Amino acid sequence: MSSVLLNNARMLGADRRHLLKHVYLPSATSWVFSSLHTSVGLAFVGAVVGEYLGSAHGVGYLILQAEGTFDVNTVFAGIVVLTVFALVLDAIVGLVERRLLKWQPHPVSSESI
Repeated sequence: MSSVLLNNARMLGADRRHLLKHVYLPSATSWVFSSLHTSVGLAFVGAVVGEYLGSAHGVGYLILQAEGTFDVNTVFAGIVVLTVFALVLDAIVGLVERRLLKWQPHPVSSESI
């Protein structure tokens, strides 16, 4: 956190509560969501691998059974379902991130230059 930013906020009359609400939390939120994109994906992969290795239900178990019977269509269907679900989870995290981080500037694309 920049000491200049903190000193400017204090100079404008911000107390500890205002610093927390308007400086510290917004700064931390961008880091949290940056990590959350990766964490959600890894948690989802971990759940599917857990189903694959030690469950009697779920999509991971369905893929394992289909592999055992050489049912390629079911394996691909399971992979497609998992991919769509992972993309939906990432989109939800992105929507929440955009909603909470409205103050952040949008990145400039190379096409608009």
